[in-house]
Amino acid sequence: MGELLADHTTLRLGGPAHRLFTHTDPAAWPDVVRSASGEGTAPFVLGGGSNTLADDAGYPGTVIRMATRGATVRPLGGDLVEVVVQAGEPLSALVAFAVDQGLSGIEYLGGIPGTTGAAPVQNTGAYGQQISDTLTHVIAFDWRLERIVELRAADCGFGYRASTFKSQPGRWTILALGLRLLRSASAAPVAYRHLADAMGAPWGPGHRSPRPPRP
Repeated sequence: MGELLADHTTLRLGGPAHRLFTHTDPAAWPDVVRSASGEGTAPFVLGGGSNTLADDAGYPGTVIRMATRGATVRPLGGDLVEVVVQAGEPLSALVAFAVDQGLSGIEYLGGIPGTTGAAPVQNTGAYGQQISDTLTHVIAFDWRLERIVELRAADCGFGYRASTFKSQPGRWTILALGLRLLRSASAAPVAYRHLADAMGAPWGPGHRSPRPPRP
């Protein structure tokens, strides 16, 4: 019997996986691929487990639990920076990191469960912000080509809660992504009137708002 998926899902549902690997070291990804290959299909990748209903009968294939962490900031010139973040970093932790660093562009995504690597799949968004607004590139493993590729934002087919990753499930495993953020003492303009009213902030383009509290 393999490791129970119930131990890795927020609803605590799910029987044993045939094989489960926890991926924590980005440099070890080739080893994970070698271990997971040979079954004829791409493994199931599990992030935070907050949007997963796992069968009590378990999963007959390989499950990779994405648990890589960390984010780095690279200056782009002026007030712009690129934040490169590992796929296993919780999205809420990334938002908190950006707020602590005085970076604007993803602040309204605080409180959304799941990992950062899962965010491009359904183009996660809230209150007028979505991950595609700031995404520069995605580093992913292409199971069809059997190699790591870099996809620019324009290659990801983003739409409302949609992406190429969602329309072609199982082809790519997202390993890391880059976001272009703005150094700013205030938050991005509030696009939702009810949120602006609740915050006591101006509403609409051109009005940057008081920085929201750390999630």
